[in-house]
Amino acid sequence: MAKEKFKRTSIASTSSLGFDPNWKNIGFLIPIYVFGLFGWPLYLYLGGGIQWPELAIGFLMYAFSIIGVCVGYHRGFSHRSFKMSPLMKWIAVFCGSSTGEGSVLSWCADHRRHHRYEDTELDPYNVNRSFWWAHMGWIVGSPTTTEFSNCPDLYREPLLRNQDKFYVPWFLVSSLLFPLLLGFVFDRPLASLLLAGFTRLIIVQQFTFMINSYAHYFGRRPYSTEITAKDSLICAIMASGEGWHNYHHRFPFDYRNGHRLYHWDPAKWMIYVGQFLGLTRTLIRTPQAEIYRARLQTQRAKWSLEDHPHLEKISDRMDEALQKWQKLSVEWEALKAKKHDDWKVKLRPLRQKICEARADYIAAYQNWKFQLNEAIRLGLAAASPDSASSN
Repeated sequence: MAKEKFKRTSIASTSSLGFDPNWKNIGFLIPIYVFGLFGWPLYLYLGGGIQWPELAIGFLMYAFSIIGVCVGYHRGFSHRSFKMSPLMKWIAVFCGSSTGEGSVLSWCADHRRHHRYEDTELDPYNVNRSFWWAHMGWIVGSPTTTEFSNCPDLYREPLLRNQDKFYVPWFLVSSLLFPLLLGFVFDRPLASLLLAGFTRLIIVQQFTFMINSYAHYFGRRPYSTEITAKDSLICAIMASGEGWHNYHHRFPFDYRNGHRLYHWDPAKWMIYVGQFLGLTRTLIRTPQAEIYRARLQTQRAKWSLEDHPHLEKISDRMDEALQKWQKLSVEWEALKAKKHDDWKVKLRPLRQKICEARADYIAAYQNWKFQLNEAIRLGLAAASPDSASSN
């Protein structure tokens, strides 16, 4: 009977209907934004002042938010891009609750639908409906998701079912009571509650929402032009690495959103360091050859090569080098997995071959970029909105 009741009342949020006020979410957000926007300024106006304890607690709570949403909710639970220890799961759930963005089950069910049905009416935050809808409209204008059929792996976990059932207590303790108690320790309870609690909530939520809106409107598309998701340095800085959105939608199971070493992505650094603390393991990385292939496919789609045989020839050379690189990389992974007695001996020459194949491809790719830029300079190719030089 309970199972039948669950089935009848299950709801999946979509973008297919008109604006249907979600009074539960509206009632939840109004006090947060009233206290967050006016409470802290009013406190300062009345002479409360700013001291280091509330700033330190605010920074700590912001770091908790990154662990909760970026590391836990998004990359850990939604995409399973790495495995978490039981302690890490509890930390992720506690920290994620502090952001006021709903339970793991609801958040991940919506996000998985977003990836599966991107830019369609079945996408809960379909950006094609409007910038505002993707930003916050879907939260206050559509029902909260309670249909978790796309999250059977998550629904099996008692911790996540408990958080979904008792989300309000989880939120109050992690988001408001916790910074308040820390404030009492340093004799700054009200200041800590207002800054590290309410104001921090608004900042975290708005930065998160910008990934659904701004990062689908502005930026570059180096890895796929068939989707609206774009790479945005602005969003990457504000949302702790989540702004490398074109890459993420092209390779959603990579624990890195910013795959380059210099890409600003605190979440990936936390996940990586977590390995050495026993909190994370089995980190999934997209093979570098696949990343290059995606970039190459995107660049090819932007230019007409039929009338330029020399560019076609260079393109074919890149394909050959890339295929060789990928084949050797597969052999490398297979050899590491088997670990025979002589596997280390075989790895060395194989690694050398991989390096040579990679060098061949990069040389061909650099030649491709040079020749393509020359063709553009001489007017042999038409420019496109997303230029190859920006990739």
